Amino acid sequence: MSRSSHVVLQALSRWEGQGLIASPLAEALRSEVEETLLGESRRWSQYLLAATGGAVLMIAGGTFLAWAWPEMAYAGRSVALGVVGVLVLSLGVRVPRGGRWVPAGYFLQIAGPVLLLMAVAYSENAWADRTLGGILSGMVGLLTPVVMMGVAFRRDPVLPALQMALSFLFLSVFLDRVLGADGETILWILDGVLVLGLGVLGTRLKDPRGPAWLLNGFVALLFASLVLLLFSANVLWDLGEFAILPLDVWLLTVVGLSLWGLQETLPPHLRRDWYERQLAYCVLLAIPFGFITTLEAMNAGPNTAALTVGGVGGMGLGYSLPRGSRPVLVASCLALLIAAWYYGAEKAGALGAVLALAVVAVILFWGSSRMGRRPAPVGETRSG
Repeated sequence: MSRSSHVVLQALSRWEGQGLIASPLAEALRSEVEETLLGESRRWSQYLLAATGGAVLMIAGGTFLAWAWPEMAYAGRSVALGVVGVLVLSLGVRVPRGGRWVPAGYFLQIAGPVLLLMAVAYSENAWADRTLGGILSGMVGLLTPVVMMGVAFRRDPVLPALQMALSFLFLSVFLDRVLGADGETILWILDGVLVLGLGVLGTRLKDPRGPAWLLNGFVALLFASLVLLLFSANVLWDLGEFAILPLDVWLLTVVGLSLWGLQETLPPHLRRDWYERQLAYCVLLAIPFGFITTLEAMNAGPNTAALTVGGVGGMGLGYSLPRGSRPVLVASCLALLIAAWYYGAEKAGALGAVLALAVVAVILFWGSSRMGRRPAPVGETRSG
């Protein structure tokens, strides 16, 4: 890593040059910062390589099965796919719990259950629902997340959240294979389980002595609810073009929880570094949500759509500029850019559109000047 490539390293060089810190101390601090940054870079590389390895492993399993597929009956294919899933899962459980093998263990313990889920779902071609083979397949689907969460609870604060999200897929397959439930019944049951899970985890979050995975599990269920809301709005409630409205409510809820999580008065056991990134993701999600809500649900024109998305960007700027929140600032600028591009494309040649876009540009330039303003030294006042 270059010694001028990070803001902390730049600050150390500047302080050393100004004589604020001695050279030996600057060198010692520089070495410590470089070691920390190198460790972070290695961790990201580990997760990227592990994710790629997990994907390649599933592709390899699929390639093998494609080669052997024509020679096997439906039952043989299901069993073969399940065996591959069990082998991958066993390997993920057996890798060391700490150190450089953690990312690989995570993705192996996700890839294995996914392969098992595929095997259980495919087994319907071999054994009909509510037959002995179908019931046994469904029980495998039900027990897999139970066992995996039981293992994850004792080992890691992150894996339980991932397994919770996967458990809804396993539960749906179990309800189909063992009980022969139809799609609407399955959705109602999944919605009920989700609400119950959010309620139980939410009430336990206030306990500072609770396990470390509680918050991660709550967030995992919260994001799983987005998918269930989408299906429920279209299948159960038949909302049609208004199916986006429950998703809007969900997004506002996540925004509110993210802002709550960023409060300085938050209890220490609930503080996380990723609340700010989560808020930025909400701003990005609000871009398509805003267009769909105004153009499809409200049947409004391009003016309302552009104003809605631009308003999201403006509120994001209002939050990020005073706080120096870079993720939210980037997402907000993107929202303003997309809104301006859409409005300009819809109103090409209109003088009013040119003036409106010019106003947006002025707002962005003003925001740039705000970000560049330095606080006045203690005891001085800022003129102008």
